[in-house]
Amino acid sequence: MSNKNILFMFMLIICVMSLIIGTFRVTETVKEKQKVSKNFGGGYNKVAIIELNGIISSTPEKNIFAEENSSLAALNAINEAETDNAVKGIIIRINSPGGTVGMSQRLHKAVMYARKKKPVISVIDDIGASGGYYVASASDRITALPGSMTGSIGVIMSTMDMHELLTEKIGIKENVIKSGKYKDIGSSTRAMTQEERELLQEMINDSYKQFKEAITEGRINRKDDSKAEKKELTTDNLNKYADGRVFTGRQALEYGFIDSTGGMREAQTMMETMIKEKNPSITNINFVKYGKTFSIINSLGLNQNTSAIDGLIPQSMKHARKPLYLWE
Repeated sequence: MSNKNILFMFMLIICVMSLIIGTFRVTETVKEKQKVSKNFGGGYNKVAIIELNGIISSTPEKNIFAEENSSLAALNAINEAETDNAVKGIIIRINSPGGTVGMSQRLHKAVMYARKKKPVISVIDDIGASGGYYVASASDRITALPGSMTGSIGVIMSTMDMHELLTEKIGIKENVIKSGKYKDIGSSTRAMTQEERELLQEMINDSYKQFKEAITEGRINRKDDSKAEKKELTTDNLNKYADGRVFTGRQALEYGFIDSTGGMREAQTMMETMIKEKNPSITNINFVKYGKTFSIINSLGLNQNTSAIDGLIPQSMKHARKPLYLWE
């Protein structure tokens, strides 16, 4: 086959794929305008199962080759499930080391609003640390496998100092014109001053305080009379273990950061108990996945992480100069 024919075939494939994706997007847009109870099926008396995977961030990533940002998809699904009268409860399946402070807080608030109307349970799979735990702490109950990784309650912020490399080795100098002496705080082209370090530390300390306040609001101050398994978290334990350390699900249960050890099966049993306590007439409960996203890469069974080097770069450096609820 000639190069010309190969090019023609390649362009034809791209056109067909674009047509398929365009049709899919139109269909999804129409569905989004319909009532959520029709959108996800399952009839009435549903429990919405929502997945939160990967780094928590508000950066849109939706395109024809990748999934929609899991954090945004989860946030939308939580908000939709909250207002869907056919949904009687929400299970959030978490597999995340955390991420940005702002998006973690948006998810936390969405869960807090939802649980005022219906029970919410978080399930920690492999990892639900830092921002992942921040979100889980807003739930009525948290369950995690005994070997799951959780905790890492704290804040991290990274900056890169390359001024010696740039100025002494390469000979590059930056001219900065700024309105105030702190406007370029955290710049990678000069050394950080002690005064700047203290200012950033104050900001990190405030973000850390907000983390502990969120856990206090979600777990320590929660009030319910449900018979579902419950483990109390004390302020002393929060202060003792909220030092950035990670712990297993079994340790988390011992310290009071989760309510039980288990996975989806245990979470579903717990959810049935909580729903029937509020609505004794409900007998059949349907567990329905919410917020499913589309990915050509996933549908073809291909790996989205195309760069080996990219996997070696710490996430804190990818989000440099941002306070993060993240376990590296």
